[in-house]
Amino acid sequence: MNEFKIRSAALEPSTFDAENRTVSVVFASNAPVRRTDLDGAYQERLDMTQAAVDLSELIGGPVLNSHNRSDVNAVLGVVESAQVDGERGTATIRFSERATAVMNDVRQGILRKLSVGYVINQRRAEKDSTKGMRTITATRWTPKEISFVAIPADSAAKVRGEMMDHTNENEIRVIAQIAGLQADDMIARNLTLDQARAEAFEAIKRRSGSPIRTAQPISLAAGYDDPVFLRTAMADAIYTRINPVHKPGDAARPFVGRSMVRLAEEVLRLRGIEIIGLSDGAIVDRALHSTSDFPLLLGDVANMVLQEQMSAAPAAIKQICRQTTIPDFRNRYSIQLGQAPTLMKVNENGEFKSGTIAEGRESYKLDTYGRIFGVNRQAIVNDNLSAFSDIGRLFASASAQFEAQFLVDLITGNNGVGPVMSDNKKLFDAAHSNLAASGGAISDTTLAAARLALRSQKGLDGKTPLDIAAKFLVVPAALESTAEKYLASIYPAQAANVNPFAGKLTLVVDPRLDAKSATRWYVAADPVLFPSIEYAYLAGNEGVQVETRAGFEVDGVQIRARLDFGAGALDFRGVYANPGA
Repeated sequence: MNEFKIRSAALEPSTFDAENRTVSVVFASNAPVRRTDLDGAYQERLDMTQAAVDLSELIGGPVLNSHNRSDVNAVLGVVESAQVDGERGTATIRFSERATAVMNDVRQGILRKLSVGYVINQRRAEKDSTKGMRTITATRWTPKEISFVAIPADSAAKVRGEMMDHTNENEIRVIAQIAGLQADDMIARNLTLDQARAEAFEAIKRRSGSPIRTAQPISLAAGYDDPVFLRTAMADAIYTRINPVHKPGDAARPFVGRSMVRLAEEVLRLRGIEIIGLSDGAIVDRALHSTSDFPLLLGDVANMVLQEQMSAAPAAIKQICRQTTIPDFRNRYSIQLGQAPTLMKVNENGEFKSGTIAEGRESYKLDTYGRIFGVNRQAIVNDNLSAFSDIGRLFASASAQFEAQFLVDLITGNNGVGPVMSDNKKLFDAAHSNLAASGGAISDTTLAAARLALRSQKGLDGKTPLDIAAKFLVVPAALESTAEKYLASIYPAQAANVNPFAGKLTLVVDPRLDAKSATRWYVAADPVLFPSIEYAYLAGNEGVQVETRAGFEVDGVQIRARLDFGAGALDFRGVYANPGA
C-alpha cells in the first residue's frame, strides 16, 4: 500500500551559505507522529536506518512551496544531498535564483516551517500494550520532496505539514460535488479540509437565498473524514437503486447512480490505495481484501434491505406476545406480582395496616442462531444488486419464519398443552382454568366459555378477580373460514340472532399451528395489558443482525445473519386453549 504522506521538518538557519545559496535541514526523525486512518488513531514511526530509507528520489528532488506539485513556479530549489544516521535524516537544499525572496526570508529566520513528502513501501503494525494504541512503523519508505510551509495543518501538534494527500483530495472532491464547486480549483489552491468545507457551506448558503440553520451543517461538513459516515452515505445510495421509492439523504447524493465497482474505487482512493491501471475485477479484489470498509459497506446495504423486508412481513403469532430486550445470555426471570391486599380504612390514629404480595417466577434465556451466505465476486463486478435484495429478502423471511415457529413450538409443546411452568403444571392445564374440559369446535358456546374463563382468572393470591378481557382468537389455517364467520358483523332481524363476538376479537391465523393440530384454537388477552408469552432479543441487537467479511470459502463477500433470540411463558392467566373437534 503506497500512501503519500507528509510530516514536519526542521530548518537550521545557522547553516545558511549565501555564496552557494544552500541551507541544511533535518527532514525527518524517528519521533512518533499521531495519525488517523479509517480504523482510528495510531502512531506512525519512521525507521531511520540506511537500509530502511530509499534516498534515491529525494537527492536531486524538488524543494516546493507548500507541496504544490502541479506548478513549476512552485519549485523553490533542489535537494543536493541527503543522509540518515539511525535517528534522523538531514539534507542540504539549494535555492533557485527565482526564489531569492524566499531564500532571504529563510536567512533572516522568517520562514522556519518545513515538511517532507514521502511514500511508505513496507510497514509493520504493532499495538502498545500500555496505551492500547496501534503503532505503525515504516520499515521501507521513500522521501520524495521537501516543502516550505506557512503553518502545519495540525497546528496543535506542530508536527504535520499542509500537503493534500489522496484521502483529503477525495474528500474535497465529494464536498465540491455537493456544493456545485470546481474541485480541481480547490485542490490547486491547496485548501485544507476545513477551508473547503467553509467555501462549500458559503456557496450553498448563497444559492439558497435564505439563512442556513446552524444545526444542519453536519450534512455537509461533518463526517467526510469519518469512515462510518461515508460508508453509511454510500450504502444509502446503493439502497436507492434497489428501492427507487427510497429517498436518499444529502450525504448520499454524490454516490447515487455509481456502480459498486466505482464505489469500491472510491473506498480505495479514500484509503490512499493506488488503483491506476487496475481492471474492475482487480479493483473489487483489492477493495475486498485491502480494507474492511468495502465488505462493511456491502453488509450495510444487505442490512437495509433486511430491515425493510422484516418490517413489511411480521409474524402473525407475535400479536399475542410481548416483545422485550435482555442485556445478556443469563436466565431472564419475570416476576408477576399478585394483587395488592384489599385496602382498609385508616383508623383515627393514622395507622396503616401491613399486607403481603404474592410472587410467582418464570424464566427463559436467549440463544444465538445464524447462517452464512455468500455473494460472489462476479455479482459485485457485474453490479448485480438483485444479489443483495434477494439475500435481504431471504434473511428476513428466514428470520420471521424461525421466530414464528419458535413461538408456535413453545405454545403447542408437550402435545399441545405448552411448557412446564414454575408450579410444575403445563401452560394449559385444568388446574389453571385455561383449558377446555373437552374439545369443541368454534361456536357461540365455546367462545363464550373461553371468554368467561379469562374474565374469571384470579390473582396469585387465588382470590382477587383479574377481569382479563379476551382480544385475540388464534386458529390454524384450517379454521380460518370458520373463525371469520363467527367474528363477522351481521345484522339479524331478531335480537336472538345477534352475533355477540362481532368486532370483539381480532383473528390471528398461523399455518404453523396446522402441523400441530388442525382443530386446536386459542383465545388470548392483550399482551400489553396482561402478557402471557414473551419473546426477547439481545439489547442493542433487536432482530436479525448482518455481518460481512471478505470471503475465504467463497470468491467474494460472506454475509452472516445472526439472531440472539429467546421466548418463554410468563403467566397462564392471559391465554386459553380448546383442543377443538
